[in-house]
Amino acid sequence: MQIHRIRYFFEHKLLQSWFYENKEQFVGMILQNKRILYRVIGDIFESEGLKNPYKEEDFGAEPIRVTDDVLVLKLIFPEPENTPLCHCVYLFFDEGFEKQDYFCVEKGEKTPFLCSWDSNGCHQNYGSCTFDEMDNIIRCAEIHMKKHYS
Repeated sequence: MQIHRIRYFFEHKLLQSWFYENKEQFVGMILQNKRILYRVIGDIFESEGLKNPYKEEDFGAEPIRVTDDVLVLKLIFPEPENTPLCHCVYLFFDEGFEKQDYFCVEKGEKTPFLCSWDSNGCHQNYGSCTFDEMDNIIRCAEIHMKKHYS
């Protein structure tokens, strides 16, 4: 249960808080050093007196350009052990970091589901989704575009 608590805090609280509070620095830090996600969660496990059960290669980050104005940074996590831990997170933002969204592909009972966190810490569930990355990016992009560009 400790692993679940630490991962939940890391994926749903810590990273989303850093993203909304220090957008440019956060994204820049991850792009410069993709090992940072592993190091941060490792520090959390260490501070709790626990051994980190994950490997560095379980974590990753991939930049994706959706349009000229919309960028995405996909954060990759280890296979989630239980719900609602994340398979991955999609950070949507524009070059000026004025329009941003934090989307999570969370483990569900039978299928994953798409959720988001806003800058106030409010969680939104958009229902089930697939494991197809393109489908998930398109769905997130539609939500992001409607919210910020309609």
